Amino acid sequence: MKHLKYICLPLLFIAFSSCNEDKILEETPLDFATVENSYVTQGNFEAAIAQLYNQARRYFGDPTGSAFEMDVWFGTDAGWQAREYASHVYSQYGGFGPDNGDVAQRWTDAYKIVSNANTVISRIADADIDSEATKTRLLAESRFFRAWAYRTLVYLYGDVPLVLKEVSSAKRDYVRAPKTDVLAAMIDDFEFAKTNLPSVGDEAANGRLTKDAARHFLAETYISVGENQKAIDNASEIIDSGKYALMQNRFGSRANEQGDVYWDLFRLGNQNRNSGNTEGIWIHQIEYETLGGYGASSGEANFWERLIGPEYNRFTAKDENLGVRTFIYESTYHGGRGQGFFRPSTHVTHGIWKNVDPADYDNDIRNSENNVLRKWWIDNPLSAHYGKIIDLRTNSKLAYETYLNAATIENDSNRLIYPVFLKLTQINNHFATDLTDGSLTAAQEPLATQEHKDLIASYGGVGPKMNANARRHFVDQYAVRLPETLLLRAEAYMKLGGATNLDLAAADINTIRSRANASLITGSDVTIDFILDERLRELFLEEPRRITLNRLGLLYDRTKRFNHYSSSSVAPHNNLYPIPSIEIQNNTEAELTQNTGYPN
Repeated sequence: MKHLKYICLPLLFIAFSSCNEDKILEETPLDFATVENSYVTQGNFEAAIAQLYNQARRYFGDPTGSAFEMDVWFGTDAGWQAREYASHVYSQYGGFGPDNGDVAQRWTDAYKIVSNANTVISRIADADIDSEATKTRLLAESRFFRAWAYRTLVYLYGDVPLVLKEVSSAKRDYVRAPKTDVLAAMIDDFEFAKTNLPSVGDEAANGRLTKDAARHFLAETYISVGENQKAIDNASEIIDSGKYALMQNRFGSRANEQGDVYWDLFRLGNQNRNSGNTEGIWIHQIEYETLGGYGASSGEANFWERLIGPEYNRFTAKDENLGVRTFIYESTYHGGRGQGFFRPSTHVTHGIWKNVDPADYDNDIRNSENNVLRKWWIDNPLSAHYGKIIDLRTNSKLAYETYLNAATIENDSNRLIYPVFLKLTQINNHFATDLTDGSLTAAQEPLATQEHKDLIASYGGVGPKMNANARRHFVDQYAVRLPETLLLRAEAYMKLGGATNLDLAAADINTIRSRANASLITGSDVTIDFILDERLRELFLEEPRRITLNRLGLLYDRTKRFNHYSSSSVAPHNNLYPIPSIEIQNNTEAELTQNTGYPN
């Protein structure tokens, strides 16, 4: 058994019973794992690094089925909690404070990564490892993950305790280091990683960190410290290397189906370089029943479909037949078994596609019917509306007024029926373990069209109905994709200022927009608002939105303008999370101060 030690905040408290403590401390355990005998061999350290990868992929994709990971989208310009749209804490920021569970868990999980990385960093010098090159690579990975964890901490919380050495006993005197010190430490770690990680290609297996992942986060961090030219230089080392390019043509596992190149980017098996994909820079490996992935053998999964999809199976339309639900069941062709936790804001579903050129709503492939499900086919033969389309694309207001009951329209349009961005669904590509026979009942059969019967028959008795184990999503996840690097470079150019740099920023943005068949822009169009909107168009449900907005100090501004449930309660101090109250309480030997605007 491998035992990986977690020393983090909250603090560990050590108690000894009455015995010979000196003798206990001198004994060398042989029959169980300790820190001392678990960090000796190369295998020990490879296992510790594997655990860091596992913690990273879980950090924004918790496999427990909870909605914890959605805190980076709830209560932002991107959307809101769909089940409690008016009352949830991210809709009523006045109740958001240091006792919030998300606040504590983000802190604890990040410091677990820091702690595990510090243990490797502190002990690897004396390890029995086959070569200095291997030792340096393991050290570089550890330092990358430490910096990556501090990235979340510093942007979410501001000044935070800076722990750069292994903590081997209870510690209760943490103090907050200035944000500038934390950012400097991140730069130091990312620079080491850039120098010592392998290059992209054959030197790095799928999902393994490379120099370019470090370069990407260096670009972001240099922007945060105002060194925009260094940010540009690091981003350019990726963009201009010739090793990456935006995908322009159909590719991968489902290229022969209806879709487009943007749709292909998010289909099963299409994320890693061995699929032909040249824009993934760092990919979290979670694919079903693959080495290191999730699935039946591990009992784990990402539950994105559950969280982002509406609960359409519970929907009853206006003037519906008595006792009938409008949709026949949860189906793979409607994107799986959503349960209505996250509803995209109207800024995401409509505003960003019309605020540059109204024609982009129809022309931009990222908003196409392939990539956003807006037309809901009523598939229950017993429904009064059977065969009709709830068309949220052409005129969503009219569609809602036509098919939703006035008394429940707010609830139904937030939780039961809304546009779904399909990058986090396995639409028509679910595993047999998530499907069951979708045959029509005796009552439905005589009322169904032949086309409907043929569709059901095409699944061969395995689908299209989702079973009780569904809601899971087993597609590898982009941690970093080339368009984000382009947008970081555009941001740095914009911050340098001047007409030439604004034109260069526009050129980077147009590289992305051109692939999407969107209208092109000029340097005079480039603002931080434009870049943030472009991030939503390209990276929605990929970037942890709250991290981006907090990094820029714009969560308050953007949420107030574009989230109508949060707008009346969000305040400037919400640009940072509070320090978790449990951390302040446990830190008894020094003061761990609270962020302004929050109670201690």
